[in-house]
Amino acid sequence: MNNTQDTIINGIISGDYIIIKEFYKKHFPQVKSYILKNSGSEADAEDIFQDAMVFVYEKLESNSLKLTSSLGTYLYSVCRNLWMNKLKKNKKMVRHEGILSVSEANDTDILEDIDKTERNYVYQKYFLKLGIGCQELLALFFKGTPMRDIAKQKGYSEAYTRKKKFECKNKLEEMIHQDPVFQELKTDAK
Repeated sequence: MNNTQDTIINGIISGDYIIIKEFYKKHFPQVKSYILKNSGSEADAEDIFQDAMVFVYEKLESNSLKLTSSLGTYLYSVCRNLWMNKLKKNKKMVRHEGILSVSEANDTDILEDIDKTERNYVYQKYFLKLGIGCQELLALFFKGTPMRDIAKQKGYSEAYTRKKKFECKNKLEEMIHQDPVFQELKTDAK
């Protein structure tokens, strides 16, 4: 990896607005062109690019991305796979352009990672819509903190804490289950 690539990766991980903006300006037009040629709109291209950036960010942050090509090439491949996956769900045809193929990554692995990222995105989107109290309580619960310890931290009785956790979790599940992306993912899992 060269210094420029390191700078871009570090900028993406740290959320450096200028680096991310430059990366977007450089790579979005190619993604947009591909999606427009394959039954998509500019809004579709923006959504796919955003989803791919979240996917790449998570891979970079967890240090699980092993690049054998440039980050831009990898991102384009993720976008292409996301779009092909969406078109398959909608049963549309894709025109394959033989450019910028994914290095040694298996398309199936990428699609599985993308599905996982989409599920995490839906979860996080609605988790953040919960009130702070519910977020804190569920975060402690999901970390495996015992209910009595959560009750102590929150200053509630253990019975109230259990009731509140149940209400918060149900509210979160209800929002998630109504999301169209979740419905799509649920359909694909069958």
